[in-house]
Amino acid sequence: MAAGQALVRALHTLGFVKVTGHGIEKHEIETALAWTKRLFDLPYEDKMKAPHPPGNMPHRGYSGIGREKVYSPTDVEANAAAGNIAQKLRKISDFKESYEIGSEDDPVQQNIWLPDDILPDFKRRMTDLYKRLSGVSEVLLQAIGVGLGLSDEERTALDRLISDRHCQLRLLHYPSISKEKLQNDLIARLPPHTDWGTFTILFQDGGGGLELKRPRSQEFLHAEPEDETFILNIGDMLQRFTNDYFVSAIHRVSVPNVDEVPETGIPARYSIPFFTCPDFTHVVETLPRFVTNGNHSKYEPVRFDEYGSIVSKYQYAGDDM
Repeated sequence: MAAGQALVRALHTLGFVKVTGHGIEKHEIETALAWTKRLFDLPYEDKMKAPHPPGNMPHRGYSGIGREKVYSPTDVEANAAAGNIAQKLRKISDFKESYEIGSEDDPVQQNIWLPDDILPDFKRRMTDLYKRLSGVSEVLLQAIGVGLGLSDEERTALDRLISDRHCQLRLLHYPSISKEKLQNDLIARLPPHTDWGTFTILFQDGGGGLELKRPRSQEFLHAEPEDETFILNIGDMLQRFTNDYFVSAIHRVSVPNVDEVPETGIPARYSIPFFTCPDFTHVVETLPRFVTNGNHSKYEPVRFDEYGSIVSKYQYAGDDM
């Protein structure tokens, strides 16, 4: 109970926390990151044998550098007067590539795998990793329920914020960037945004780069890598469920000021986020205990897939352009 209460206090204050004692061994993390590097070291034409389809759904397979654009609702509002919002959002490209993986039992989004001869054993490794992280996510959600002191009925509602068949495993590669390119091009790695699931757990390599915004001071804090830890950050669904008791964490992977970059440039970065999500058809509602006379309900019930289709509308090049 004490661990759950400590977790809830930290998440209530910041919206994010470093987690230790989660049961995932150091060698498991290192192996997963090594497979991520092996994937992105493949020639582009090989990676494109498992291409992310046009549009946002299904959100699976490989996306090349600049294919996806991450943004926030604030970015959309700031460009609302533009004739082409999608084009305005892409004025600065995201210099990264990714590979999206889900459950093999997902009835909505089927996985898109590389042919076995391109990267042997990759499918089995990633399927096992998905199951491993799904199980850890369920334990974390249970700890949050204990820390909040929820009743059995309330915990049942909380448990529905995770579906083991609708989560998403993402492999990410941020290529190295030369100092010359930084001087001459408009480049982003991952702009400030929130995640729209329940919460996210994230592993990163030793280079770090992740920054999360402290709610009160609005300053970005560096999430320095530590052995056998991962970052846990709140997503939009848990924020809505708790009526802002937990607030979705704003985070980014920034590009340093060019004057601070060595002549060798910025090294490559690898990370593995796991997005915990409810079933696509699940309607997320605020738990009544978080609605009081002094704290009215801020959110209408929303079906998860409908919410996702709105917030990811301009995510891929060519969509709605």
